[in-house]
Amino acid sequence: MVWNLRDDLPIYSQLVDQVRMAVVSGDLKPGDKIPGVREWAMDAGVNPNTMQRAMNELEREGILYSQRTNGRFVTEDYALLGEIRSGLAKEQTD
Repeated sequence: MVWNLRDDLPIYSQLVDQVRMAVVSGDLKPGDKIPGVREWAMDAGVNPNTMQRAMNELEREGILYSQRTNGRFVTEDYALLGEIRSGLAKEQTD
């Protein structure tokens, strides 16, 4: 995944937004296993704690879910994904 981070917003919120967009756009598909926190943090060039905070937020939103010992996955809740798509589209048109 290509990470585009700027200085004007908190890094964790940018990570959340970018993962959310990757899910909505289909770059990350429902059921896909995502890389571990350390791996994605290295890839993005951020502190693992920052990436962990972003992953926790995405789990709280229901976009990601954890399976003990198996890692994190993209939700397969298509209704939720539809709501997120609609919300993002509305934000873009306002």
